[in-house]
Amino acid sequence: MKRLELTVPTSLLDDLEILSDRFFRHNRSVQVLQSFSVRPQTNALIVRVHRKGPFKDEATVRREARAIARRYRVARFELLSTDRTHGEYVAWIEWHLPERLRGLLGEEWSGAVPLEVAAVGPGEARVVLLASEKVLPALSRFLDDVEAPYRVRAMKSASLEAWQPLASLTQRQRDLLELAYHLGYYASPAKASLRQIAGLVGITRAAVSKHLRAAERKIFAAALGANR
Repeated sequence: MKRLELTVPTSLLDDLEILSDRFFRHNRSVQVLQSFSVRPQTNALIVRVHRKGPFKDEATVRREARAIARRYRVARFELLSTDRTHGEYVAWIEWHLPERLRGLLGEEWSGAVPLEVAAVGPGEARVVLLASEKVLPALSRFLDDVEAPYRVRAMKSASLEAWQPLASLTQRQRDLLELAYHLGYYASPAKASLRQIAGLVGITRAAVSKHLRAAERKIFAAALGANR
């Protein structure tokens, strides 16, 4: 995998239905904390949004959730937490893969993982993503085809060391374990329940518990050894 950093016009992100140009009027950046597929052509993302405009209170944002989803063209928006001190929101969104990108990524969607989009100047944004070697040529051809002015700021091999303890987990186990961690399920006291996690991903509470327990057993076995 490569960590790729590009500079692109914000208008391109708007045209491709990735991120509305309107987003940068009141926000500095959006960081993707976690991404995984929930339905065909639909990804769930946990994102951290850094504001530059007025910081709305939690009740107001929750009340405006549907309007926010329509404004930024996402299927679902749900506020998870706020941090007024740092001007940050953490939210759960569900995003349909835009039609124009399906030809580029298709079944290889998992080969390109968004990490961050941030404003870097008037009409310009910095896009950071992880991309597999297989996706890189297709991505380059796509940007050339749409005649988008872009430049590569950096490209380097991505470290996979953080994934090693999770290597034995299935994709579903890893996704749910990350989700539970980001939501604060493992905090003391817990900030999220099995019921909340189940509601976000659309499966039963029992299924969430089963996946988490299986993931925990594998991690303990890897860390402590298979012998009792």
